Amino acid sequence: MGQLRDFDQMVPGESVQALTTENTTLKRRVQQLTGEHRKLQERLEGARSNLRFANKRIADLEAQILEQGR
Repeated sequence: MGQLRDFDQMVPGESVQALTTENTTLKRRVQQLTGEHRKLQERLEGARSNLRFANKRIADLEAQILEQGR
């Protein structure tokens, strides 16, 4: 991937078949990576939500400790 091909050296019949096969393979890879990206985005959002909850809980506990110390 990411390489230019010298199409002048490819046999015309082969070039169409090779490009079709490679295009299909790349489309499947894009679909796979898109799915993985979506899952990772969901996990990241879940982790951020958990972190916000934990930070709020910690702040509440710190406030309780300060109140008890008075």
